Amino acid sequence: MENTIIYEQPLNERIRNFLRLEHLFQQAFYTLRGYSVWDSRATLSSLIDILDILSRSDLKTELLKELERHQIALAKLKDIPGVDKEQLESILSQLNSALNELHNIQGQLGQHLREHELLASLRQRSTVAGGSCHFDLPAYHYWLQQPPEERISILENWFEELNPVNRPITLMLGIIRESTHLQDMIAEKGFYQQTLDNNSPVQLIRVALSQNSPYFAEISGGKHRFSVRFMRQQDDDRPIQSQDDIQFKLGCCHI
Repeated sequence: MENTIIYEQPLNERIRNFLRLEHLFQQAFYTLRGYSVWDSRATLSSLIDILDILSRSDLKTELLKELERHQIALAKLKDIPGVDKEQLESILSQLNSALNELHNIQGQLGQHLREHELLASLRQRSTVAGGSCHFDLPAYHYWLQQPPEERISILENWFEELNPVNRPITLMLGIIRESTHLQDMIAEKGFYQQTLDNNSPVQLIRVALSQNSPYFAEISGGKHRFSVRFMRQQDDDRPIQSQDDIQFKLGCCHI
C-alpha cells in the first residue's frame, strides 16, 4: 500500500509517554534552526512541554527498565540462524551506550534546564493563554530580539542536554515499530477487533490506510484486546463509522 497514513495506539503508559516525547522532539527540531522569532517561540514551547513530561519522578526509571528489557530480548536473538549479527551487535551497543548515559545523569531528567531562570519563567506562564506576550515577560522579549544565530546556538545547547533522553526513545520506538510486519486485514462494516495473547504483551498497535481513503482509524485497546473503527468525517458534523468493508494493514508490535 503506497502513500499511506499510519495511525498508532500505545497499549501502556510507558509507550504513551515515549510517543509524546518523540512527537515533541520532532516538533522542536522542525523549528529549531529557523531564523524568525516565531521559530524560536515554537521551539521553546515544545521544550517547555518536554520538560513538563520529564518532571515525572519515575520517567528515568521507566526509560532504564525499557532499555534493559530491549537488551535482554535482543540478546536472545544472537544464536538464531539468519539473524544479521552485525546489525544486532550495533543495536545492542547503542542500547548499552544509552543505558550508561542515563545512569550517569544525577537527579531528575532535565533538572538543570528547569532551573534556568528564563525557562522557569516560561514554564510558570505556560498555563496562561498568551502568557508569554512581550509585556508579560520582557526578559523573554529581549532574548527573542537577539541575533538568530545566537538564539539557535543557545537552543541547540539546551537540546544537546536532552540527547540522553531523545536518543534512547528514538532507538526503542524504532525497534518496536520494526518488530513486526504490517499484515493485510479487512474491517467488516468498518469495525475490527482482536484478542491479544497475554504471554506476548503488545506495546503498540499500528494501522496503515491509503492516503486516498476517505476514512480515518480510531483505535482503542488494553492488555487483553483492541478494536479499530474506521470513521468518516461529515461536513460540520460528528464523524460516523463506515458501514463498508475496509481493507487496511495492521501491525501488533511487541518485543
